[in-house]
Amino acid sequence: MGSSGHVALYEVPDTELAVGSTLGGPKVTATIKASGAIEKVFGVDCGAVLIGTVLLRHYDAVTGMYLSQDRPGRFYIYPERQEHRYALTNGIQMHETVFVLSTQSSWEDSVDPPAVYQWIELTNPTDRTVELMIYAHADLRGDTAHDVEVRFDRRLGALVAWNRSSPEQARVFGCSQHVESFETTLDYAKAIAETCPGPLSNKTKAPLDPLGSLQTRCRVEPQQTVRFHYLAALGNGRHGAIGAYRACPDAETALRRTTEYYGEMTDRAVVVCPDPNVNRGVLWSKANMLRVQTQAPTGWCFTNDPTRSNNSVGRDTAWFAFGADYLNPAFARESLLAYVRLQERNGKIIEYYDIRNGKTEDYGLNINDNTPLLIMALWHHYNATGDEGFLKEVYPAAAKAARYILSQRNEQGLVWCTATGTSDWGIVGWRNVIPNYRLSGATTEVNSECYAALKTISHMARVLDKHEDSETFDCEAETLKDAINRHLYNSNNGLYLLNIDLDGNPRSDVTSDLVFPVMFDVAPDDVAAEIIGRLSNEAFWTQAGIRTTPRDAPNYTPNNGWGLLGGVWVGVSFWYAFAAAKYSPSFMAHALSVSFENYSSDPRRNNTVPGQFSEWLHGETLVNEGMMLSPWFPPRYLWAAVEGVAGFSSFQGSPTVDPRLAPEWKWLAVQNLPYRDQRLTYFAARMPDVHVYTNFVSSANPGPYITYEEDISSRMEAIGDSLCRVGLRHGQNLLLFVGNTAERTTTTSLRVRDHLAGSYRCRTYNSLFGRWMEHDQRISADEIGRGMSVKLERKGFCVLDLQQEV
Repeated sequence: MGSSGHVALYEVPDTELAVGSTLGGPKVTATIKASGAIEKVFGVDCGAVLIGTVLLRHYDAVTGMYLSQDRPGRFYIYPERQEHRYALTNGIQMHETVFVLSTQSSWEDSVDPPAVYQWIELTNPTDRTVELMIYAHADLRGDTAHDVEVRFDRRLGALVAWNRSSPEQARVFGCSQHVESFETTLDYAKAIAETCPGPLSNKTKAPLDPLGSLQTRCRVEPQQTVRFHYLAALGNGRHGAIGAYRACPDAETALRRTTEYYGEMTDRAVVVCPDPNVNRGVLWSKANMLRVQTQAPTGWCFTNDPTRSNNSVGRDTAWFAFGADYLNPAFARESLLAYVRLQERNGKIIEYYDIRNGKTEDYGLNINDNTPLLIMALWHHYNATGDEGFLKEVYPAAAKAARYILSQRNEQGLVWCTATGTSDWGIVGWRNVIPNYRLSGATTEVNSECYAALKTISHMARVLDKHEDSETFDCEAETLKDAINRHLYNSNNGLYLLNIDLDGNPRSDVTSDLVFPVMFDVAPDDVAAEIIGRLSNEAFWTQAGIRTTPRDAPNYTPNNGWGLLGGVWVGVSFWYAFAAAKYSPSFMAHALSVSFENYSSDPRRNNTVPGQFSEWLHGETLVNEGMMLSPWFPPRYLWAAVEGVAGFSSFQGSPTVDPRLAPEWKWLAVQNLPYRDQRLTYFAARMPDVHVYTNFVSSANPGPYITYEEDISSRMEAIGDSLCRVGLRHGQNLLLFVGNTAERTTTTSLRVRDHLAGSYRCRTYNSLFGRWMEHDQRISADEIGRGMSVKLERKGFCVLDLQQEV
């Protein structure tokens, strides 16, 4: 629901999911089952699942009859929560809300306690009083050792559990409602009993794998709604877990604060165009990024597979920063600095580290893609924030990494990987997990990244007045670019080689890796256009995005090698969209639209969750076979939208815009984009040439643009969720823009809630008519405040230019 980039909600029948949402906060991650039950609760500090399934069971308190779900209900998936609405067989209307406490508004050391809520609302629409016995069953071992001990804390009304072998792994599971009885048991069958189990034993002596159970009673009068919640909290040892549990606010407060935080964050870096799928993709990319930001014992970071990995990966962190700089740059800064601190003595950047203890791994490769990618991410962060202190802090590490890159060239001048192993130990680059596969020597991917990194370090040095360094690195970058185009360019097909292997053999495999020389400005324009055209071939493309290897290739396999030899790694579609923006805006728009839309298309069949960026898909069936939430895909979508679609750049130290409107798009808008100490807003409209209107000054925009002083979009109202609105103000003069994302013509009322006075001359440009139209009559400030009627064609726009008359 919602197509303008501000409304985020999926409504799904509760029979149509194969799995539920992945939700997270700074210290905890929770996943939800297809049934709506909590599947597991993962503690970030200990790196383990401390609580498994949490299951609710309802019985009639008088007859003992099991109250099943009467008929299919509905799931409602929001950025910060998942709701389940259904009816019991006795008519009671159930409303369950699962969410993780996440209210982080700053990047200080103090964060929310690790807590997962299940908020219950029971509404009685009947004319009779209903009394229920409700049982909550929780797997208190999770994935920990088989030595769980449990005690019931009567003051909390909660079960407290810990492991004898690891007493720091503690958790509390309780209820805000009075607990009549409790127990731990090995009688798992009791959790699905067909008749009411009655009072529980009030004992917690079950060994090894205890199922913790809490029994409450709920009386609901006619037309009454009763609310209470279950809460799982984690902590370091029993005292820590109990302290976390006590520190948690009530469910209503916790949800309100969490919703407000997500709302404030997703209102940043808004990119809106006539394609609702792209708009939703941008919005949900931000929501997914917020879900995976964690504060581990080693600092702020994320893992590459939430709830199943404790490793932070270098390339993933670099790519995350490219998007996070437009959402939460403080997180980007801290996560990047971890790799600066852990840089190897020779200058190489590690592959990953364990977020619990900082232990590192580099797979023994002499060079990797993490090294150039980190250099680029550090520069990107400086450009986005203007933090010169940060640049001074990281420059020595970045320069050391760049010099290490230069030391790893062969006699051809190409960056050379000497790895003789396979998989992680023999693949240099992003596809490093293919079993029994080697990709080393000189790869076009890593050499392209190294060229871009050397250009980047040259810019860093210039800003810091290290002009000798700057000139040296720039010359070395151009030398490497020449070597790439001399030795890795394949004149037989007009593309690039995959690599030159360790024996000096050229390998001309056509794969999605061809995006790299385009993304990183290695390929001349004619070659780049040829690559974009080749990658748009139907053998590469599916309705869910681009295959890693085309369907007609001899080595195509739709699911072997983790999908890296023919599966659909959806994030590669975002790389392609960025690369294609300059050469094929139409296919850019297609790539971003279909790749995100697939997540909500038949999610039960495709093993996806609407709005959630899963990892890789079978190349034929398009069923997700990877992780349910891939943390490094969402930031790449946001980056591709901001810097690809919207054409924003700050690479040269000041903001420029070159919007890439698809041929069928008549407009594009960007709002509230964090840039240094500003929030930038601009829109582009075909009038009939593309004109750009901004609230910031830049002298390098390639097309005609007009600058206004102030963004007043927050004080502008237009009725309809399908509408994008942008308001700009210069003194008392206003420029009001409304874009329509709907497939139909619509009429809206447009008004401005601001301090306006006098009357205004008005002219309008409506894409329905395709020209400026002068209004004979003046419009009063009162009329602007009350509302003006505007008609918008499908996917069209209207601009109102209001000049105050004194």
